[in-house]
Amino acid sequence: MKRRGNPNWGKPDSGPVVPVVTEFEKTVDEYRLTPDQYLQSSQLREWARRNKNTKFIHEALLKVWGFEIEAADYVGSHTNNKCKLLTWK
Repeated sequence: MKRRGNPNWGKPDSGPVVPVVTEFEKTVDEYRLTPDQYLQSSQLREWARRNKNTKFIHEALLKVWGFEIEAADYVGSHTNNKCKLLTWK
């Protein structure tokens, strides 16, 4: 009889958790921005406008910049919990 399900269910993870750096974090590092500079950065706002549908961008920034959120447009989670693919207008 074939066993069904995940045999590792309930067991602790076998390896270390590797932190993932998002494209947003890479971009602010590239632009050499500190969190208090995010809102005033026209360069970051333009990057966010171009990438708002495919990259993780903090929801608060999108709201302040005028990108409206539509809950019905939620697509789902990407390969890690930090990156969500969302459709913003």
